[in-house]
Amino acid sequence: MADARAGICLASGVAIEDIDPATGYNLSRQSYDRARASWVDLVRQHGASEFYEIPDIAKARASWARKRPEFVEGDDWLTEAVEAHREFIAALGVTCRRTTCDIHFPAPTL
Repeated sequence: MADARAGICLASGVAIEDIDPATGYNLSRQSYDRARASWVDLVRQHGASEFYEIPDIAKARASWARKRPEFVEGDDWLTEAVEAHREFIAALGVTCRRTTCDIHFPAPTL
């Protein structure tokens, strides 16, 4: 499968140095930016929960940090996503309807 993925990457114009030889995945800056934007947009529209999105974003970002640490250094996906969600809800002029959204309905501190 890695060879097939690498072949597809090469055919679509990905530079060979941006292809992970073990998996065949595209590890280019463009791929990183696309993955990051996807997570930010998900949270922008739906909010974030400690049960789902927050650990999943951390896991996705950690995966990129292992493979391309130069892309991740100083780039906080979650902070941008949280701010995007706040702006999105404010622009709609409504309250967040997701009761599990830790951005708008944080758990009380004891």
